[in-house]
Parts: sequence; C-alpha cells; structure tokens
Amino acid sequence: MSRTRTSIPGFDELIEGGFVENDVILVTGGPGAGKTTFGIQYLMGGIVEQDQPGIYVTMEETPVRVIRNMWRFGWDMEKFVREDMLRIVQVNPVQFKNFIKPDSQSSTIKVDEEGYMLENMMNQVQSMIKEISAKRLFIDSITSLKISTSESMVRFTIMEMIKNLENLDCTTLLSSEIKGNDGDFTVEEYLCEGVIKLHVIRTGMNKERAIEILKMRGVKHDELLHPYSITEMGIIIHPNDSVIIDRENIVNF
Repeated sequence: MSRTRTSIPGFDELIEGGFVENDVILVTGGPGAGKTTFGIQYLMGGIVEQDQPGIYVTMEETPVRVIRNMWRFGWDMEKFVREDMLRIVQVNPVQFKNFIKPDSQSSTIKVDEEGYMLENMMNQVQSMIKEISAKRLFIDSITSLKISTSESMVRFTIMEMIKNLENLDCTTLLSSEIKGNDGDFTVEEYLCEGVIKLHVIRTGMNKERAIEILKMRGVKHDELLHPYSITEMGIIIHPNDSVIIDRENIVNF
C-alpha cells in the first residue's frame, strides 16, 4: 500500500510511515487542542516537502483569519495560493445559504438545505482537485454539519460526505470537535478509516497534551498516548514518551 507522509514530526513513526493513500482520516479533540494546526501542517508539509498540492475547506473560520493565524508557524498560505499549490474554500453550513470560493472570480451559490450545500461543496472540491492535481484535502470542521435538529439528517449528511470523499484521489483529513468523555462514538468515527484524538488534560494546575490513535485500518498503529507540543514550528509528537492518565477523570478542553 502506498503511504502519505504526514509531515507531523514524530507521528509517522506511530503509524508505520504514514496514512494509507486516499484514506479519510478523522482528527478529533476539544477546543484549543490543535486540530486546525494539525490539518494545515499536513497540507503545508505536502506542498513544501513533497510537491503535493492541497485544498483547505473551512466551515467555521474565515480564510483571512486562518491565514493570519498560521503566520505564527511561518506558513505563508497566500504564497501557495498565488502559486496554485493551495486552494482555500469557505463554506457556511450554519446559514445553509452561502458557498464562497475565495479567489478573484468569487461566486455565491444559494442553497436551501444541507444536501444541496454538500453537493455544491463536493462539486467545487472535485473541480479544484482536477485543476491543480491536488493530493491532500483538509476539511475543518464537520462539527458545523451537526447543527440540524434532526439526528437522522446529521447522520445522512456525514455519511454522504465521507462516501463521496472516499471516491476522490486525495488523502483526506477531517476535523471534528468533541465534548467531554461520555464514551459515545460518532458516526464519523465509525466511517473514517482512521481516528486520531487530541487530548488536553488538566493535571493539577497545568494542562497536558496527549495524542491517541483510536484506529487506523490497514496499519499496525501505536496504541499508547504520547505527549505532543505546539511549537513555533507547528505540532511535534514525542513518540518515545508516553502519558499515563486516569481515563475516568479526563477532562478535555
């Protein structure tokens, strides 16, 4: 099986060298855990280290804010947009009415329901993949797709999205927010080929960060919790260290 290196220092050692090519992987965690940083670092590493174009779909933050925030890591996303190595798409699933492609020929497509919004998003993403020969895709975050009052609609929307993503010639990361530790699994955790969980754990007066690979189909993956840091260069995993926690008292932030 071909592998896609993640460009997250220390992480590939935990999954036999990288993601299985064209898989759909979920990165989940609480607010501030570093989900967006993880995903964009994956895109930037593909562009800089492996000459692989990427697409970033944002459902919560504006592209301007994301680009500004990523400067702290030295990632010039605007430069790669100009060089046609990166495309940034903003989707507004909260209002279910705007689909914005932020470039010089920006357009707005009216949508009235989740299915139509998803269809338009997938059509745009598929077109962009062909236009720039993208090999990496990051969608941030699918939590916004869960605002419907109908649980069955939420499940259908996410199932349809993942089914479509599996047919793309891209290795895809999705981010999703978790709340608490009630042990419930979400539909995306069942459907994705891999699930990575970023913990932020309170230990006394401090907070400790730990990464956990809940599953990675087709890969012999590490099952321990390992500490990670968010540095000026991005996320760094410490694969030779482990974190021992009392799971009954985990509080994710």
